[in-house]
Amino acid sequence: GTIPPDKERAALQTISSETRRLSRLVRRMLDLSRLQSAENVTAQEQFDVSEVMLRVLVSLENKINARHLDVDTQLPDGPVLVWGDPDAITQVCYNLLDNAIKFSAEGSTMGLSITAKGGKAHVAVRNHGDTIPPDELAMIFDRFHKSDKSRSVDREGVGLGLYIVKTILGNLKENITVTSEDGVTNFTFTLTLA
Repeated sequence: GTIPPDKERAALQTISSETRRLSRLVRRMLDLSRLQSAENVTAQEQFDVSEVMLRVLVSLENKINARHLDVDTQLPDGPVLVWGDPDAITQVCYNLLDNAIKFSAEGSTMGLSITAKGGKAHVAVRNHGDTIPPDELAMIFDRFHKSDKSRSVDREGVGLGLYIVKTILGNLKENITVTSEDGVTNFTFTLTLA
């Protein structure tokens, strides 16, 4: 009897939404704890990073279509064999592509490319949307960091996705860079060619 009957549904929806958000936060924290564990040994095996990226892209097709995005893929004709942990790199690709979709201007084009040079595969994910200010760019990989714009746009996020990406790549002794100019944001990470 605390909540009037006409407001029960809205209150239950809020409770349900917050419960799901907390559940995601706990799951992300557990993932993070596992990644930072001293016992964490990252598997090193050969796999095709193009195949991983395309599989993740297909899994996000509904989100891409919902925002009416085009996807421009520039991938080599054959496989791009790299060393690493395919499950961890799947998570990296998912986090980067999911963010690119979320922060793309509706109806714009998202880019995905893989190039091989200097013994490394360079995997890039690009989107068109708001430019990330330089002071935000410096903190984008920090734990729990969310820019003010993303707080209103991305109610689902907890500010751990890019921190997890950076941690996974750091465990693999690889790196990631980001640029954001004139409405184009580009994340590029490296993997060692097999």
